[in-house]
Amino acid sequence: MSLHDLLLQYMKTVQNLTAMKEQAERQEDQKLLAEMIGDCEYIVLWLRTGRAPGNRRGVERRSVYELTKVWDPSWFESFTGVPVADSVRELTAKEEFGLHDAMAALSERERQCYILHIGFEFSWEQVARELNITIRTVRTHYQRAEQKMEHIRKLLLTKS
Repeated sequence: MSLHDLLLQYMKTVQNLTAMKEQAERQEDQKLLAEMIGDCEYIVLWLRTGRAPGNRRGVERRSVYELTKVWDPSWFESFTGVPVADSVRELTAKEEFGLHDAMAALSERERQCYILHIGFEFSWEQVARELNITIRTVRTHYQRAEQKMEHIRKLLLTKS
């Protein structure tokens, strides 16, 4: 069944419900049918526009996709500092959640600059080339990211 077929079925349902409402004698039945008609009209509008009625933008243009932060959990260890005496240490759950919160606080560009420079050990020039921005812009985004990360670190240390 296609979306067009579904739309036609809902439109027919609205017509049927409207006819039933006109024939209904009891006030409660008319009220119930009016609610059903409203629900079906909502769905018809949604199917026609491709977005929830009342929304100015469709879900494809919502900031949820901009705010979704994607990074590899194996990078976490490179953000916590240099391991002591070349020993590998697992992150605690608290550290992992704190790092996740800190990374979520960064803007997309700050996160890109921070991860490329710290996580992948790219030089300023390599990051600038990768992101197609100037070295000065890379440093600015990196410094902002570093400030935010430091702020989160201080908050985590005071909560301990």
